[in-house]
Amino acid sequence: MGKAMSSDGAPDMSAYPFQLTDAEWRAKLTSEEFRVLRQSGTEAYGKGEFCRYFPKNGHFACKACDHPLYSATSKFRDQGWDAYAKCYYGDSGAPHVGIRAEGEVCCNNCGSHLGHVFQSRESDTGERQ
Repeated sequence: MGKAMSSDGAPDMSAYPFQLTDAEWRAKLTSEEFRVLRQSGTEAYGKGEFCRYFPKNGHFACKACDHPLYSATSKFRDQGWDAYAKCYYGDSGAPHVGIRAEGEVCCNNCGSHLGHVFQSRESDTGERQ
């Protein structure tokens, strides 16, 4: 489950363990990364850095905080978008990925926007993130 929402409906970013100010995020990320990760923007279709990258091992990490998110083997293509079927879980049993309101997927370490959950016949779990 995701973290708390503020009274205006925006995610309460103070609830996440990894914290940076907006100025620090802007210095760390490109303007496009900031728009997608910190402002819940949508990456242009087929333009992602790893769009056609399907490694056989390793993992994908949050671009903002380097928190491991998904096993490389859980990545697949669905309706033209990159998708992931299973996320990592920490030693405490907590998932590294959270779901906020309306199916928004986020990093449970820094709160960055990662996409949305959709139904998928291509996934073992019946959904893609």
